[in-house]
Amino acid sequence: MEQVDVDLERDEFTITYDATGVDPTRMNEVIVELGYRPRVVHSRLGLYTSSIVAVSGPIPEPIAGAVRRVGETGRLVFVEFFAEWCGACKEMDRTTFKDPSFNAALQDLDFVKVDTDIHPHAAQYFGVFGMPTLMVLNERGQVLYRHVGPIGAGALVRDLEELRESVLGRSMWKRVNGGTERVPQES
Repeated sequence: MEQVDVDLERDEFTITYDATGVDPTRMNEVIVELGYRPRVVHSRLGLYTSSIVAVSGPIPEPIAGAVRRVGETGRLVFVEFFAEWCGACKEMDRTTFKDPSFNAALQDLDFVKVDTDIHPHAAQYFGVFGMPTLMVLNERGQVLYRHVGPIGAGALVRDLEELRESVLGRSMWKRVNGGTERVPQES
C-alpha cells in the first residue's frame, strides 16, 4: 500500500457510517480511545449547507481561464475543489485520480484543481461547502455535473460517461471482447 502523507495535527477526516447499525456514543468513545479528537468542523470557507448562495458576476480564476479554453475547443472543464487539510482529497489523489480508467476519461476534459484556501472566491461562486467537490462545466461555465465527497474511479468514470453521452450524444468507449476500449476522437 502506498504511503499517504497525513498530518494528524492539521488534516481533518470525515467519517461516514450507517446510523442504524452504529451507536454514536460508542463511536465517539472509540475515536477518543484511538487518540483522536472528534469535533464538528464548519467549512473554512464560511459556507454552510443551509445558507449557500451562489455569487453572481464573472466566473473567478482559475476556472475562468479553463472555461475560455474549452470554448475554443468544444471540450468540457472538470474541476476538483480541494484543500491541503482534506483527508478525503488526499485519498482521491492517491487512488481515483491515478487510476488509468479515470485518466482515459479525462482525455476529453480540461482538468482544473482549485485549492479552496487559496481561491475561496471560486469555491463561494460555485457554492462549494464540502470537499472534495467535483464538477463538470460547459463552455459557458454552467455546472453539468456535481459530486461532493470521495468517489472511486469506477463510479466517477461511469458518471462522466453518462454525462458525455447526454451532452455529446456519443460514448467515448466501445465494447471489445467483453471489455471496453477507448474510441478515438473524431477531428
